[in-house]
Amino acid sequence: MKKAYTKAVLTASLAAAGLAFAFSPPLSAGEDPRYFSSKAVGTTTADFLNLAAGARAAAMGGAYSAVSDEASAVYWNPAGLVQIPKLSAVFMRAQYFEDISYQYAAYAHRLSYDSVLAGSLLMTDIGSITQTDISGNINLTDPNFTPRDQVFTLSYSKAILEFSDKDIDVSIGVSLKYIKSTIVDSAKSYAGDVGVMTYNFGDIPYRLAVTATNMGGGLSYDRESNPLPLTFKLGAALNPFRNLLVATDVVLPKQNKPNVLLGVELATAPNELTRLCVRGGLNAQQMSDGLGGLSLGVGATLHFFSLDYAFVPMGELGATHRISLTFDFPFRSPIFQRRDRTIFTKMKGISFK
Repeated sequence: MKKAYTKAVLTASLAAAGLAFAFSPPLSAGEDPRYFSSKAVGTTTADFLNLAAGARAAAMGGAYSAVSDEASAVYWNPAGLVQIPKLSAVFMRAQYFEDISYQYAAYAHRLSYDSVLAGSLLMTDIGSITQTDISGNINLTDPNFTPRDQVFTLSYSKAILEFSDKDIDVSIGVSLKYIKSTIVDSAKSYAGDVGVMTYNFGDIPYRLAVTATNMGGGLSYDRESNPLPLTFKLGAALNPFRNLLVATDVVLPKQNKPNVLLGVELATAPNELTRLCVRGGLNAQQMSDGLGGLSLGVGATLHFFSLDYAFVPMGELGATHRISLTFDFPFRSPIFQRRDRTIFTKMKGISFK
C-alpha cells in the first residue's frame, strides 16, 4: 500500500508539474530575472487574481489548496471539486479597503461518480475615480472613470481511479480563465490552472496538494504587456483529531519571494446536520511586510447551508470583511468523517450523513 501511495503522489505531482511547464509561457532572453524573489514586487499585473474566494478560506489565512472540497475549489484547487456531493454553490461578498469591494460566485455539478464540472465569476468594484492628466488637471470631457475587473472560470475535475481505493483518493483538476480588466482602457487575457490532490484515510487522515495557477499571457492596456501573477503552491492538511483541521501552504509567487500560510479550524457538531466552527490563519509574507498577517473567522452549517465570516486586518490599510453562503446538496459532511470514505466507489454506496 505504501508503494502504491508513493507512486500515486509522485505521478500526480509530476503530472501537475508537467502541465504547469507546458502551459507556462517560455522564458525569453529578456525575461526579468527578479521573478520569484522579493525584488519582483510590482512586476506582474492583475493582482485581483490573488483575491481570496470564500470566507472560510480567508479566515484560514488562505491555506486552502489541500482543504478545498466545495464549489470555491474552482479558485483554490480544481482537483478538490470531486469531493462535492451532487452539487455545490458558493456566493461571497468582500468589503475591501475604502470603497473597494468584490463578489465571487461558483457552482459545481457532478457529472458522474468520478468527474465534476464547475464554473465561477469574480467581479471587483473599485468605485469612481476622478480622471486627471499628467499635470493634475481634471478631464472635463470625462471627469470620472470606474475601474472594474472580471474573471470567468470553467473547471473540470476527475478522479485518477488507477490510484484510488478504499484507503487513498487521488484527483486532478484543470481550469480555463477569461480575464477582463478595465481601468480607462480595457485589457483581456486567458489563463489556466491545474491542481492535484491526494487523500489518505489512515489513522491520522491527511491531504496533499500541488497547484499551478494563472498560467498564461499578460494584460496589455496600451502597448506594453505585463505578465499575470503565476503562482505555484504545495499544500497539506491534517486532521489530528475528529473536529480539528490544520492546514499549510508553501507559496511560490512569480511577483514575490516564497511564502508560508497556516490555517486552523476547530469545529463542534451538536448533531449530524449541524456544525459550528472557529477559524484562524497566518500569512507570513503579510506579517513581514507589516500588513497584519493574522485572520479570524467563524462559520455555521445547518443541513444544506453554510454561513461563514472572515475578519482579515491589513495593518495601516485597514480591515477587510468577507461573508459567504455555501449550499451543498445533499448534506456534505467532512471528508474524513464520512461513513463511506472514498467518493470513487459506486455512487449508490455513498452516504453523506
